[in-house]
Amino acid sequence: MGGVSDEVFTARKAAAMEALKFLVDVNSVGVGTGSTTALVIELAHKHGLLKGKALVPSSMDTAQILSDLGYLVVDSSTVDFLDVYIDSADEVDLNGRMIKGGGAAHLMEKLLARHSKLRVFVVDEFKVVEKLGSKHLIPVEVIPKALKMVLNDMRRLGFNAVLRTSSGKRGPTVSDTLGVIVDVKPPEGMALEEIYKTLKSITGVVEVGLFLDEADVIVVGTSRGDVRRIVRNSERIRGLEGW
Repeated sequence: MGGVSDEVFTARKAAAMEALKFLVDVNSVGVGTGSTTALVIELAHKHGLLKGKALVPSSMDTAQILSDLGYLVVDSSTVDFLDVYIDSADEVDLNGRMIKGGGAAHLMEKLLARHSKLRVFVVDEFKVVEKLGSKHLIPVEVIPKALKMVLNDMRRLGFNAVLRTSSGKRGPTVSDTLGVIVDVKPPEGMALEEIYKTLKSITGVVEVGLFLDEADVIVVGTSRGDVRRIVRNSERIRGLEGW
């Protein structure tokens, strides 16, 4: 995998391989965004686990990957509920809470996760931290016309907020849903639930990249090639072989 060390790739591949079992005997799959999720897609394709399934991508990037492999993708607007959602994360704490949105797709990712019977996230061990926010700012999608007012409100409430700019072109990072992305550092000592509630209360904020209760299980791959699991909802994975 380009751009990562052998240790990171080994860890990601181990987690991705373990996650393939969740694609057996399901009819519909929500598919997240990012390099680790792309690896899951690649491995699932090689093992024939995507054939005949309704595949709902969370982003244009993921839709393109699936399309290039010959799959027809299903638009989320036509779907009520999904059997399983598979994705990765930017940062995970020991309680299975996550930061997502590095790929500016967290609105659609959260939508699909919240409308799936089983939510599986795949990460390498280097994404796991003791305190969420140790390595990443919190992405927030904002309505473009509200940007300046939202930034002022965030700063007034004690948040350090920076508009994310695009690489390769001038201007802000724009999501597939046409929001702009603001990266936020919260006030020191504020609880995660309070951070989420406060940011969501700001008029003009569309969605916050804190995923506090969207994972049922997080599969963590290690640099040794084995896996461990952070389980948040054992009821949803009960009965699966090996779990």
